[in-house]
Amino acid sequence: MPAIQIMVVEDERIVALHLRHQLLKLGYDVVFIASSGEQVLRQIQNLKPDVILMDIHIEGDLDGIETVARLPADLRIPVIYLTAYSEEAILVRARATKPFGFLLKPFSERELHATIQMALERRNVEEALRDSEEHLTLALDAAGMGAWEVDAHSRRIVRAGHIERVFGYVGQGFVGSLDHFLEHVVEDDRVVLARAYERLLSESAPLQVEFRGIRSDGSVRWLRAQGKSIPPRAERPQRIIGVLQDVSDHKAAEDRQRQALTVFEATRDGLLILDPLLRVVTVNPGYCAITGYDEAELLGRRPHMLEDGAQSPELHGQIMEALSEGGRWRGEIEARHRDGEALPLLMNIAAVRSERDSVVHYVAAFTDLTAIRAAEERLQHLAHYDPLTDLPNRLLAADRLDHAMERCRRDRRTLAVLFVDLDYFKRINDTLGHSVGDTVLKTVAQRMRGAVRAEDTVARLGGDEFMVILEQAESPDDIAAVAMKIRAAVTLPIMVNGRELATSASIGISLFPDDGQTRESLIQAADTAMYAAKETGRNGYAFYTREMTERVILAASSDKDVRRALAENELVLFYQPQIALETGRVEGVEALIRWRHPGRGLLGPAEIIPAAERGGFIIDIGDWVVAEACRQIRAWQDLGLPPIRVAVNASAQQMRNGRLLRAVEGALANTGISPDSLEIEITESMLQNEDECIATLHALKRLGVTLAIDDFGTGYSCLSSLKSLPIQRLKIDRAFIQGIPEDLNDMAIAEAIIAMAHRLRLSVVAEGVETEAHMDFLRVLGCEGVQGFFHARPMPASEIPGFVTGRKPEGAT
Repeated sequence: MPAIQIMVVEDERIVALHLRHQLLKLGYDVVFIASSGEQVLRQIQNLKPDVILMDIHIEGDLDGIETVARLPADLRIPVIYLTAYSEEAILVRARATKPFGFLLKPFSERELHATIQMALERRNVEEALRDSEEHLTLALDAAGMGAWEVDAHSRRIVRAGHIERVFGYVGQGFVGSLDHFLEHVVEDDRVVLARAYERLLSESAPLQVEFRGIRSDGSVRWLRAQGKSIPPRAERPQRIIGVLQDVSDHKAAEDRQRQALTVFEATRDGLLILDPLLRVVTVNPGYCAITGYDEAELLGRRPHMLEDGAQSPELHGQIMEALSEGGRWRGEIEARHRDGEALPLLMNIAAVRSERDSVVHYVAAFTDLTAIRAAEERLQHLAHYDPLTDLPNRLLAADRLDHAMERCRRDRRTLAVLFVDLDYFKRINDTLGHSVGDTVLKTVAQRMRGAVRAEDTVARLGGDEFMVILEQAESPDDIAAVAMKIRAAVTLPIMVNGRELATSASIGISLFPDDGQTRESLIQAADTAMYAAKETGRNGYAFYTREMTERVILAASSDKDVRRALAENELVLFYQPQIALETGRVEGVEALIRWRHPGRGLLGPAEIIPAAERGGFIIDIGDWVVAEACRQIRAWQDLGLPPIRVAVNASAQQMRNGRLLRAVEGALANTGISPDSLEIEITESMLQNEDECIATLHALKRLGVTLAIDDFGTGYSCLSSLKSLPIQRLKIDRAFIQGIPEDLNDMAIAEAIIAMAHRLRLSVVAEGVETEAHMDFLRVLGCEGVQGFFHARPMPASEIPGFVTGRKPEGAT
């Protein structure tokens, strides 16, 4: 049996390649990978895949939903949407195209396989339903007949009454030679007709032969000639007389009848022919397969779903009334399999009437809706449950919390919300890979579920964040005991691929109604308490207190301290060199912010950026970084240093309202440096605000500034716009370099990023290069540049000239 053919529509090349690998592993055939709707519409008629896996956000003018809407309706190809988003507006648009399923990224192979199989099953069910609703017309027109007579001796047609009508020659006789008649016969059939004529000459028994005749309009019709030889008598010679009949409609009817019988016998739908009292006259194998009954158990009896009491009195009455008045009813009914299992069916029953308009039979078609119902239930489950852990998701958790709060408000009881966050989970993901991280999350979810009562809710909010709702929580001691039980369950070692992993959790607890009267305030309080638990050493729990809110206020003073540092020139830039792999020379540096704190010494960006973002002056710091980097480029050039490209990280806020563009224009004007000496780095997440971001990037490109994407490979939104972005460089995130060469996944991802970049004529800089093995691997792949501790740590601007001039070309001694 040939493999199911899948078309993948996914603009993220890495995701598409991974999805192709999953599909091949599952035994499917990936016939085409498209990244835009235009590619799909060009290829769809030629490929005609069995299933389309369609990402909603794709390249080009058409998104996935618009592309599906433009697919030729006659192809009836099942479409399964893939998306990392679940906004209601998108889902409403998607549902309007009647997809066969949804898969929310990320998803497992099991979910992928199950969804495809359900789509195929649904397609088969729908195709069978369409087949069962097509009625073959078996009525025939009255057969036109004509008499003929041939003189056996002269082979002349001496009489041809009405034969000309059969051939469409109205008013033109066929009197003439038999050979003239044969000219109106399909050439391949002339020999058959001639042999039959010769037999008639020697035999007295009647003879019948069928052949194809050519009508006056060139059309070909099947004809049946019946003849008998009349011996000579008196003065009359031997004659061959007979009739000619157009049997084309009859033969076509026979063909249609055979087709109908084939459909009746082979269709997977159930088909019944009933008498006027709704008793079974004929049953097809499909009905027996669906219901489990043998033919002998059904003949002469009403179908079990039409017996009194099988349906509700209202539905039974509707069916009988519809049949008595209009002779037709269609709808869903609930039946029972022979073994007693529930059996949802779509029934379509119609009366067959005689010429006198009396009912002689009913024809009933039944489609098994079990697979469709299961698919609907699965979709409903996916909408409310986390696909990885099968815990309630954020949407269902919010609904349950609302209802629980309402009950506690009515009964004047206490409710507890526990906000659980895994400690250092990102480290597991970054070092061991997402597959290991997923295993950890599933194990933790199962353990948390087992640590609480059946009536309590454990939900996954996203990432490594969980929420527990304890509805009967009267005593703080009891709540603390549950928190400790959850913590103990989470801290148990987890074995993954033969490796023992240690996990822990920080838990924040808020109480209703004391800590919040609304869902949002209650969750926020628990979240604040969770951060307090982390600050006290992690792997613990904390009840929410008002003092925690005061601590947030204290954080504001930290924001003020950073703002003062900016004003008093305590912020400085350090620079980490970027080395060209081919030559070993310094091709650029990345500007990294530091804080020379008067009391705490040199501080990193973690002490600066969060406070600046909280305080709302991250844009001011971004402007300062651009200006300082350009000033330093000018200073190095004045010292006679060779041209050095300086990369500056831009924030998402700078992209808004043209702020970054104005900062760059001002810095270039003030320093007079060449624009290509400055490189602006953006992250993939910034492309989510795509229109404004891309407009700014194009404006920077027109200035002559170099553009790069930093930490490439860690986001979802870049590949949809990568082809159209005016960038020159990709920087591979250190997370994909650290595991090389031990981690095959990291190697595959790095190789794929470099290959894709080169196909797009982009250069690549790898971050986090710390070993000779990293260097060897990247050099083989043709990576242009590297950055990391293997060559140099970030250094003050004053040390850059000595580092640059002290570098030896690759291979020099």
